Amino acid sequence: MNGRRIRVLQVITSLAGGAGLNAYQLTRHLDPSRFDVRLVFGPGYPLDAVVERERLPHTKLAWTRQINPLATLRGMYQLAQILRRQRFDIVHTHCSLAGAVGRVMARRFKVPYVLFSVHAFASREYQPAWRKRLFLMIERWLDRFTDRYLVTTNVVQQQIVAKRISTADRVSVVPLGIDIPPLPTGAQRLRARASLGLEDNALMVATAGRLEQQKGYVYLLRAFTDVHAALPAARLVIFGDGPLDSTLRTETSRLGLDRVVLFAGWRTDLGVLLSGCDVFCLPSLWETFGYVLLEAMAARLPIVATRVEGIPEVTGDGQCALLVPPANEGALAAALIALLKDGAQRAMLAELGRQRLEREYTLARMIARVEAIYQELATTAPGHE
Repeated sequence: MNGRRIRVLQVITSLAGGAGLNAYQLTRHLDPSRFDVRLVFGPGYPLDAVVERERLPHTKLAWTRQINPLATLRGMYQLAQILRRQRFDIVHTHCSLAGAVGRVMARRFKVPYVLFSVHAFASREYQPAWRKRLFLMIERWLDRFTDRYLVTTNVVQQQIVAKRISTADRVSVVPLGIDIPPLPTGAQRLRARASLGLEDNALMVATAGRLEQQKGYVYLLRAFTDVHAALPAARLVIFGDGPLDSTLRTETSRLGLDRVVLFAGWRTDLGVLLSGCDVFCLPSLWETFGYVLLEAMAARLPIVATRVEGIPEVTGDGQCALLVPPANEGALAAALIALLKDGAQRAMLAELGRQRLEREYTLARMIARVEAIYQELATTAPGHE
């Protein structure tokens, strides 16, 4: 790059969930003396305000949280204008819409290097067979516009090869990371519990994420009927919002759990509030990584999660979590009841989780790996015209 900074454009559909946080982290923490980074995204999530408050270089596109063909086309036009007017060395795309549009447009405007972070596959289980085949065909077709894939676990790298989307040599494994906070104090735990309105003897199970099919929350709610029957002091708090908000609230009422389940919405102080809980549960049906698991580990929470995709790898194949099959409320209830009854096991899993986080999933480690990949690409001749 002749001594100048490497110009990087991060393109993401929205700043939702772990994918949004990852794009924000890269924009915020890449070494500014070596990288000139800009973020483009569709608005609608709390992280938008953080980007604005920190004055990170960014552009909001017209893409919306709901399916809107006109907004999608407007966002595509806006992205094309950015790529036409500014020169970038690397375009790094995230999520399905931005990943498809961003890769094709980056190649159209002759960006030297195009990356795609696989936060989830468009083709997956729990889809009609025709849709799964169609999305897989599109994923394979998009490979021609991709110089490098970034994935968060080895299992996702293996899936890319098994699905014949690309080859292993073009896939880099970069686990997510967080800026690890100090260990929560007893006083912090008490304040968090008071903020959540918990009784002194309450056993609080927390879950967090976008309220959508992927997260499997309906199975957690159904499991909680058994949990509360066995342990009347058990409570459940759900952090987040999304398209299934009203559906899950209706299911909560149908199950007679209105006084047991708290819908807390999106919270910017999630890490603080988790310190007031006793167990974290992630009942996902599919999950390439599960960023929120790192936040639970940071809060020293024992984890109950499903044995799907990247979750076993993140939790050390269950070394710091109890893992159960997906879409199985009976197994989920049994694991939660067992853990809530066993304070010693909770303490052991919490400590092992915190140790694993500090060893494997720091923000500095993740940023260093991405910087090395960018630098490697920038010093290599593009393999395309």
